[in-house]
Amino acid sequence: MALPPALQPPRCNNPDCTLPEGGRCARLAEFPNPLADCPDLARTTTAPEPPRETASLSAPWSGRHLDSVEVERLLSRTPARLIAVLGPYNAGKTCLLTSFFLQLANGQRASFPYRFASSLTLHSFRELMERASQWTGESAEDIVQHTTVGADVLRPSSFLHVGLRPQDFRDERHIDLLLTDIPGEWVKDWTGRVDDVSGRRMAFIQRCDAFVVLADASALMGAAGGRTDNETSLLVRRIQEMTRDMRPRPPLALVLSKFDRVIHSVLPPAPEKRTERTGWGELSNRLRRTWLALEDARREQMPFSIFPVSAFPHRMAQGQPVGVMDPFTYAMEHADRRAHRKPLHTLPPEEARGFATLRRWRDEP
Repeated sequence: MALPPALQPPRCNNPDCTLPEGGRCARLAEFPNPLADCPDLARTTTAPEPPRETASLSAPWSGRHLDSVEVERLLSRTPARLIAVLGPYNAGKTCLLTSFFLQLANGQRASFPYRFASSLTLHSFRELMERASQWTGESAEDIVQHTTVGADVLRPSSFLHVGLRPQDFRDERHIDLLLTDIPGEWVKDWTGRVDDVSGRRMAFIQRCDAFVVLADASALMGAAGGRTDNETSLLVRRIQEMTRDMRPRPPLALVLSKFDRVIHSVLPPAPEKRTERTGWGELSNRLRRTWLALEDARREQMPFSIFPVSAFPHRMAQGQPVGVMDPFTYAMEHADRRAHRKPLHTLPPEEARGFATLRRWRDEP
């Protein structure tokens, strides 16, 4: 047997009645039981009309990694800073980016000259943070998922975005920061030989304001230290070669990642000594080729500095990262001195609505 139609709330034709809303009946004196006797009060079993469908509105970004076309549009509209975070496979690039975002979003920005304001890739950051929060602390376990090699060669989704505000609350500028999150396999291909595919993937290099190059400190001190040193030195030289015509030269921050694993045998020197070879103990010998590449960069007026970093020395509930903000502070301080591209001022079409209309209103004198 079919169920009867659902009983709808009562309705009253008397404008003074508040009984349907749980109040008092306007004709209570006439009808002691208004729900049963009042002629003005009525119930209906007719189902209400379904709501009319409205056009769905969606943001012009997906919340995930940006691809090269989206980045190009952003660079043409705003004086965005573009920082390339590069390194071989398993060097800790994605861990560094995740830890940087966690500290920035939590207000733990140390000497970083900006505070968190927004992100067009918040969904990607959330996925990285959720994965990192599940890490048990075992060194053999991946903290975050390795960046995968995408199938789309022409439009790889390889960029993370962070919107920044200056630390001075009276300064209302909004600055876009773009960070690369590319697979180590791509970096290796581009370092070894530049063919058409790797050239397209890494076309952003000559638009960069700074470079953050990672070298695994624990791998340097291990049996494969020579290979890590060689890969790092080749990467530094490739960056040096590709930025030779840029003025001023973008800076390079060499990050010795996973430093917590070697801190028992290698103590980092004071910050003012981190551009010198002496003071790093056994790491100085393990970075022999890399030091030669850095010295060549110094002679070509390319600034650099070295930073010992531990992005996740413990599980998230048990400890804080160490030194994560330092290379980004160094990179942004140099990037802010560079002359950035002026944003394009284009008039929207006459039939434009929404964001385009607001932009036209702001451009009016």
